Amino acid sequence: MIRRTAADLAAFLGAELRGDGSAVVRGVAIDSRAVKTGDLFVALPGARVDGHEFVSRAADAGAAAALVSRPADAAVPQIVAPETLPALQRIAARERAAARYRLAAVTGSIGKTSTKEIAASLLATTFRTGFTGGNRNSETGFPVELCNQPDEIEWMVAELGMSHAGELDRLGAIAQPDALLYTVVAPVHLEFFRDVDAIADAKAELIGHLRAAGTLVLNAADPRVAAFAPRFAGRVVRFGLPGGSDAWIEAYEDRGLLGSRFAIAGTLARVDAECPLAGRHQADNALAATALALAVGVPAARIAEAIAHLRPARRRGEIHRLGGGLTLVDDSYNSSPEAAKALLGLLASTPGRRVAVLGEMLELGAASLDLHREVGARLAASADVAVTVGGAGAAALADAAAAIGARRVPDAEAALALLRGMLKPGDVVLVKGSRGIGLDRVVDGLLEGVC
Repeated sequence: MIRRTAADLAAFLGAELRGDGSAVVRGVAIDSRAVKTGDLFVALPGARVDGHEFVSRAADAGAAAALVSRPADAAVPQIVAPETLPALQRIAARERAAARYRLAAVTGSIGKTSTKEIAASLLATTFRTGFTGGNRNSETGFPVELCNQPDEIEWMVAELGMSHAGELDRLGAIAQPDALLYTVVAPVHLEFFRDVDAIADAKAELIGHLRAAGTLVLNAADPRVAAFAPRFAGRVVRFGLPGGSDAWIEAYEDRGLLGSRFAIAGTLARVDAECPLAGRHQADNALAATALALAVGVPAARIAEAIAHLRPARRRGEIHRLGGGLTLVDDSYNSSPEAAKALLGLLASTPGRRVAVLGEMLELGAASLDLHREVGARLAASADVAVTVGGAGAAALADAAAAIGARRVPDAEAALALLRGMLKPGDVVLVKGSRGIGLDRVVDGLLEGVC
């Protein structure tokens, strides 16, 4: 955890210091509501909210100092830098360079958060382990998480994400990973890239920051990820391709909402696992995390027990048993075409009347409607009842699933109103969509019993 005086931070940044330079910073926050005593509050400008408006609130909450681009009328020492985000990133890079722990970075188009959570659980069986919370994987969230890591950790597991080229290059310069894991490259954020190959190139930016003595962990079942191997001169560990990698899944047994049983085989070790996380995609996430864990020294004997005790991250496959025999699968945090198809495959193998509430998938660019139709075809084959939520993408989903009478509604509130008179005892309800569609409101409504 960062421990610096305001004067030291100002000198490092070449910034103006206003106020008491002896104030000691013992953490970082970018949200005034999350400020703890001793934090450095970083006032970030935003499209809707400017952090400079909340410096006084941060001071009242106990902030030791504030990093600002213009002085604020607040009783707190202020470090005045031309731009606060690059200054925050410089501070984080300095803390990382001084840290004794090693860092394992997880990236990819889908599965990042779940794989990061599993990897952190596996490493924690052997090492004192810290990790990025939630999906704080961005140019703002990751530096904060890094500055707030406990002093005693031996490994930090960090999720790193991007939506534009160049972002992972900047994050990699901060992270300087000792291990780097790639899940898959898939058609997400196509609004900002010409095609999936351009996404792969942007993902590969991290490799140049992997320490020479580190380990690159690649999904050999994804051709684009597998092609990253020549970009690193050091140790490469591969997973996912039976007989053609260092670790793969065999004897897979799907147990529906109860999870799965499988063996991880290969040259690294053999692990017989029982995973409570539902779906083959979660077994694949566990395989990726296991390959990383084995590569950095976690004994194989500890991995099976850790996998058996896994629980899904919030809103990423959480299962709720509701009154009237309803089962709710909350995967409302985010979505992509590949992730949606994976969850629909899970739904198809689950007993009961299958109800899918799918939100429009955002940032897919010119390919959006075609990708929505593709998911809609899978929806028609997997669900008995379907509600799609959003605009043109949701309409494409519904049109492709017309065979099961899919209905489109404009927003989460309309979806909830429709579900009130639709659900029956014994139904299994899957809720999944892009974060911007807000299907968490559907989940919360169902949990409150409004149906």
